[in-house]
Formats: sequence, structure tokens, C-alpha cells
Amino acid sequence: MRRLISTILIFTIAMALTACSSNTDSPKFLTKEGIAPYELSESEKYILQSFGMEGNSQIISFNAPKEAISLNVNVYRLEDGGDWGSIGGGTISTGTDREPAEQLSGTFTMQLKEDYAIDFNINAVSGGRASYKIEPIMLNKEIAASSKGFLKKFQEIELNKEIPVALMVYNSGTSMPGFSLQDYFEPSSFDGMDLVQVVTFVFSDKEL
Repeated sequence: MRRLISTILIFTIAMALTACSSNTDSPKFLTKEGIAPYELSESEKYILQSFGMEGNSQIISFNAPKEAISLNVNVYRLEDGGDWGSIGGGTISTGTDREPAEQLSGTFTMQLKEDYAIDFNINAVSGGRASYKIEPIMLNKEIAASSKGFLKKFQEIELNKEIPVALMVYNSGTSMPGFSLQDYFEPSSFDGMDLVQVVTFVFSDKEL
């Protein structure tokens, strides 16, 4: 029941962030090109805290360069050989190749589940929406320590380059080193960890 309520809640927040409103509580979208954590109102923070979702959810605002026609969200799992393996993702587009219909902007919402599954939504200001689910992961070890890192500050967008926005590390041991989103580019940093997941954005001027 709690999982169903949480799913409904995160979907409701995602829909609300793209809804038009004339009051002072209207969505606060980025006005300059880049990505940044969405600024939650006090009531929105209270709702997430009440459902125990504050540390397991993320909301990002994005406002892509005018040349961008698509946002591709990639979800990876670190494989035994030290390479990133794709376990899912999704795309939203605003035009055809090199012909953007309008500037790509909106919000991304993500919820982490207890079984290492991930639900996320991409919501464009223009009205385009897409929802995706990453399947649960079965581990044969009991996880004793975890580290979750989310995008914390504004970041500029470089077209066709991956931007890590979320990192989840799990270990059956009692120790957990410190990690940052930029460790995505150095997979060897996670040696000894039992499960590592990462979510990245790619804004592209090409259809993906």
C-alpha cells in the first residue's frame, strides 16, 4: 500500500510541476540554460518528508540550449568487468533532426525503490511527458551500507555529452568510502562495492 501511495504521490508532483498556474506557488522553472535541483516549496518538502521519500527521490529542472531537440536519460549498472552496462532509460524530444520545434525545458522526477528499482518521469513545459520504470535487481548479499548522491547545484549543458545526475552505491560490508557524481567517469573508484547504479542526462541536437 505504501509503495502504491508513493508512486501516486511522485506522479502527482510530476504532473503538478508542468501544470500552468497563476498563483505564487506556480512551478519555478529555470530561466537560463542548464540543469539544477528543483526548488521545492515548504509544502512540497513536507509531503516528501511525510512519506519518507526525501532521501530517495530527486526533482531536476532543465532548460536546454536552443539547438537541443532531445533529452536522453540513461540508467547504468556497474558490471563485474568494471564497465557500465545499460539497464534502462528513456527519451523525450521536441522536434526532428536539427529542427527543434521549441526550446526543450521542464522537469525530471525520480524515485528509488527498496528493491533497487527506479521510476522516473520526464515532463516538458510544452506538455510532452514520458514515464519509465527500471526493473528490480536481485542481490544475493545483504546490504549493510549505502551512499546516494544527487545533483546539488546548477550545471551548464554541453550538447551530446553525458551529465551524471544521480549515483547510488550499495555494499555488504560495513565501510562506505565517499563518492561524487564525477566518479562516474572513473568506474575503478567503485572497486569492492556490491551494486553501483548511475543516472545520466544527454541533451542532443540529433534524434536519439
